[in-house]
Amino acid sequence: MEQQNYTKPIVAIVLTITALAFVFSNVGDATLHFLFLRFTMPTWAWFLAVLLAGVVIGSLFPWFRPRKNRKG
Repeated sequence: MEQQNYTKPIVAIVLTITALAFVFSNVGDATLHFLFLRFTMPTWAWFLAVLLAGVVIGSLFPWFRPRKNRKG
C-alpha cells in the first residue's frame, strides 16, 4: 500500500491563507500610474489582481514545473 504525501497540499493551503490574509488586511486606496493612465483602487484589489495574474501565468507556463519521472 502506498503512503500518501500531503506536504504539497498543506503548504499550498497555508500559503493561500497567508496571501489572502495579507491581501485583505490592506484596505486603503492605492494609485497606479501606467504610461499616461492613472488607476485608483483599494490596495487589496491590487494585491488580489497581482496574485491572480501570478496564478494565470503559472498555469500558462507549465515547463517551469519539475517533470515527473515516467519510468514504467
